[in-house]
Amino acid sequence: MMSTGEVVRRKAAKPTSSHIVRGDGDARRKRKKQQSNCEFRGVSFVCFVVLGLVLLGLKISVLPRRSTHHGLNYERYARGKTLRDALRGETQQKQPQQQIIAENGSRYFDPRQFPPLPSEPSERYDGEGRRRFRGMGDDEWIADAGSTSIHGPKVDYTKHKYSYPDLMFEPPNDGSYPPLEDMIKIFEFWGQDDLDSPPEIIPEVLQHFDYQNPDELAAAEKFRDLELPFKVYNVPEVRDAGIKWTDEYVAANFNDENEDDTPRSFGTAQQSVDSFFAFYYPERWDVDLLGPSPSLDVDWTFDKWARHAVYADEVSLKANEKHYYWQSGVPREERLQKRRHWTFVSRDLPSFSSPEPTFFGFNPPAQKGIQCRFGERGVTAATHYDGGRNMIAMMTGAKRYILSPPNSCPKLGIVSSRRHPSFRHSMLNFGRVTLLDKDTGVRMSDREKEWLRIAGSAPTLSTVLKAGEVLYVPSHWFHYIVSLQKSAQCNTRSGIHEEGNAYFGGLRDVMKCTEDKD
Repeated sequence: MMSTGEVVRRKAAKPTSSHIVRGDGDARRKRKKQQSNCEFRGVSFVCFVVLGLVLLGLKISVLPRRSTHHGLNYERYARGKTLRDALRGETQQKQPQQQIIAENGSRYFDPRQFPPLPSEPSERYDGEGRRRFRGMGDDEWIADAGSTSIHGPKVDYTKHKYSYPDLMFEPPNDGSYPPLEDMIKIFEFWGQDDLDSPPEIIPEVLQHFDYQNPDELAAAEKFRDLELPFKVYNVPEVRDAGIKWTDEYVAANFNDENEDDTPRSFGTAQQSVDSFFAFYYPERWDVDLLGPSPSLDVDWTFDKWARHAVYADEVSLKANEKHYYWQSGVPREERLQKRRHWTFVSRDLPSFSSPEPTFFGFNPPAQKGIQCRFGERGVTAATHYDGGRNMIAMMTGAKRYILSPPNSCPKLGIVSSRRHPSFRHSMLNFGRVTLLDKDTGVRMSDREKEWLRIAGSAPTLSTVLKAGEVLYVPSHWFHYIVSLQKSAQCNTRSGIHEEGNAYFGGLRDVMKCTEDKD
């Protein structure tokens, strides 16, 4: 029998009718909410599937061909990059940057673009830039293109007269080769921008070896092993590529309009306010600290760039006018793929892209792909060095190379601050070394002038690389390049030679020169 206390407690625990009603209502609302959520998710899933099918259909209809090779879908990569840039706020309105230009059209370089002088204390750089600096390009030239009676450059350097040194089958290893002289003498003999009035006979100081002569090729290998620069000529694949690489052929490969199954190639055009181009890291280039960036990326096709390069030759484009440069590259992985995945550069230059050792690509595991540069008249690339042993082939046109050995680094105005956008490169326009004591109207800061005086004494040589030739630039040798006319050049590198040459230096010299003192 229950006690009175137990009965009271049980009655208190028994729910009332109001509790029952309220509890049922909460349960119904909860079930209804769960049902609504399920229905929403179901509808959302269906919408997502339908949207995916629509997008897939659009892709199939609009993009019937896929530009895929060596495992990468380049069209997908390009679309993804555009989206990433948009999310990062980098699809900014393209506006021309205002360079400081003197009355004679020459560019002024902010002194902070150069490293401190040897007598000055180190400077800390903390600027920030952007992922890319983009420009509009200039179309004013189009109306005048093709209006002259001149076809091609005023001086065709592929047919000019040159004098060559006697062949040496045994390379001297005493510092006498290659013969070097002060940079200022190089430019006093033949000015950087004197493209229409070169010396009647251009003297060559580098050894020239016939690639198809076994004895000469063996001699070239000896020079290569001693880390000494030289050139070879009569290279069948380079010669054949020069014939094949018409503007129409190259454009078809960049536009994915080639008639065979060759995968599409990709490149980009750059614009400078004048003929001078300098390497820099855009993400570190602070416009407020250094002034406008050295160059801008422009949305030109190869066809348009090629038309401007033809125009530049026809009108003898002046150094103080806008110039354009086309750059492209082949990733190192491409050579490991089947040939059907190779782009036209790899196919047309098999000795550069071969996975097996060749005279040009003699250390395939260390090869970092193929870099191609299409230059127009006057385009000048600031001095820099490559760690890899560099073979540079000229398919069409001609370029002038100004070479300096690694141990000349302290005289070349190389930036040593790791935070600086031009780290391990130079912003010096060497063509100005002859203007220091002249009243030319070219505006230069005291720092630029002093660096040019120092650079004027740097040991240097000058050589013209013409269509059909290949130049060997040893590890860590500095090269400053002037496009003498419309040209196409590709290079491949075969690993680092750290020791270099006992007389001209190597990795240790450039590392000491570029040691960050911040």
